[in-house]
Amino acid sequence: MQNFLAAIALQIRQLSNVEFWIGTAVTSAIAAYLFWRMVCWYQHARLIENIPTARVRSAPQGYIELIGEAKMMEGLATFSPLSHTRCVWYRYKIEEKVREYHGKDGFRTRWRVVKQDTSEEVFLLKDDTGECAIDPDDAQVITRGNQVWYKHDALPAKRYTEWTILEGEPLYAMGLFKSVASVDDQTIRQQVSQKLREWKQDQNQLIQRYDTDGDGTINETEWQQVRHDATIAVKRDIGARAKEKQLSIMTDSPHKSQPYIISTVPEQKLISRYQRRALAAMLGFIVLGTMIVWAFNQRIVT
Repeated sequence: MQNFLAAIALQIRQLSNVEFWIGTAVTSAIAAYLFWRMVCWYQHARLIENIPTARVRSAPQGYIELIGEAKMMEGLATFSPLSHTRCVWYRYKIEEKVREYHGKDGFRTRWRVVKQDTSEEVFLLKDDTGECAIDPDDAQVITRGNQVWYKHDALPAKRYTEWTILEGEPLYAMGLFKSVASVDDQTIRQQVSQKLREWKQDQNQLIQRYDTDGDGTINETEWQQVRHDATIAVKRDIGARAKEKQLSIMTDSPHKSQPYIISTVPEQKLISRYQRRALAAMLGFIVLGTMIVWAFNQRIVT
């Protein structure tokens, strides 16, 4: 070990001032990032631990946590693009195996992401008192696991990874809870997207209704009108449902200190997960900080 440290110290002393300061700056930036992640993950764990669980029917307006089960919104069902699994939410990633030349190190292979996407569909969290719409946009979505499979007979070889939340799965959510009266256009855009998909199912009717120039297609100007009408239709739907029952929605909080978390992992395990991440980040910060101080001492010795 002493010989190894002596060899590293010699290399540090032989670096030019520019090389040394660039290396120090990069290492310091990584250490600062780890410190920031440590603070964030520790705060996440404390928030989950301290915020009491609310019930949908009696939940106050504001930042809260809910526990229930996932449920599909009324309308078209959601299916994951890769495995075609019926679900309320999905995320997927397609990677291909590439071989790259790295100079004296020769060729190396790695997985390169070629396509990835995340579901933006609004779904429901249901407890024994009612239902709350969950807008997954900008949320930290944590699932119990993921599916991974390979296609080695393709050139290049491909790897597929998929995460899903299935209907009926236990669901934990912590975010900004609002009644339907306070929902704005930004938070219901996913419902507009769903409405547009419904309309696209009948292309003939869509063209007949919105193809004003008669060219057989919907151009950009005509599509803006389609979106406008879809937004109005969604607002009318929400108003109609509001008369039948109290509607609510959970979205991302505008305050950075209030994370938006959706998880199928139970609350206690979620707390433990964030605590472990915070501990790992702290250890990384300490190691890098020690390395920076040690490297400075080696330069001073020179």
